[in-house]
Amino acid sequence: MTLESVARKDFRDAIRSRWLAGLTMFFALLIGGSTALFYGVLFEGAGANSEALFGLTSTMPGLFSFSYAGMLGFVLALIALVTAHGALIDERESGTLKLLLSLPNSRQDVVLGKYLGRTLVVSISMLVGFVVALVAMAATGTQIQFVSYLGQVALSGLLVASFVSIGVWLSATSESQRQALFGTIGIYFIFSILWATVSTGIPRLINWAFEQLPGIDALTAEQIVQMRLFIKYLNPLRAYETLIAELYGSAGAARMFKASLGEQLVLQPVFAESVPFYFTGGFILLVLIAWIVVPPILGYRAFDDADL
Repeated sequence: MTLESVARKDFRDAIRSRWLAGLTMFFALLIGGSTALFYGVLFEGAGANSEALFGLTSTMPGLFSFSYAGMLGFVLALIALVTAHGALIDERESGTLKLLLSLPNSRQDVVLGKYLGRTLVVSISMLVGFVVALVAMAATGTQIQFVSYLGQVALSGLLVASFVSIGVWLSATSESQRQALFGTIGIYFIFSILWATVSTGIPRLINWAFEQLPGIDALTAEQIVQMRLFIKYLNPLRAYETLIAELYGSAGAARMFKASLGEQLVLQPVFAESVPFYFTGGFILLVLIAWIVVPPILGYRAFDDADL
């Protein structure tokens, strides 16, 4: 048995347990259903294009912000974590992990095979939802911007892969199903709710430390705001949402989305000249890819040293 065999077995298990069927139905209703409702009822006969929904953003600085991509990102992240968090710990507690490792199978094969299998389960289900949405747009006469739409599908796949990666890492490093479950809840809570506090608190802490050191100037308002924004982009959810916004608009506008009025006043002159490399789409894409690559490596190292 090899990495491919482990992934295939994991995928077949998802089919037998009807998890794949359930997720497929869910995404078909979520993505396809919302598309049919939006263009078939709200915009019936209005000649709208795909950007009207998939590039939808609404914001009131400091008060309210919403984007369809952001909503979809929250759901994809949760589903990916739930699907992946038990990948290894469930087999470990049931005793089947030792049987799996008794075959000509390395621990690396098991970790990466589980990662690939769970990623396929969520990605295929999600892809069906996007295909149903495509059919719904074609049926309602909606103009489809294929380049942006396909880019959004690809980025959604990367987001799924990143959170499955985090879920497999949690599963590989946990000692019980309960620990993996609480870790999943904690990780999701941090990324979806607490990250704004993290991005605000760290620059303030660094600025306070600089103020205590003789001969070192405190951070300027521009440096604090840029540091805050940089930390926000380390969150895969924010990276995904920003890259989607850039598919349907300018890079500067995508960076301004969700920024407070004060942040906009500071950042607008900076982005009017040029977007710094650490805020470019390429760099933010690398952040998303790093979340795909790094957690499984860390998970494997912990799993390789674990006494099973």
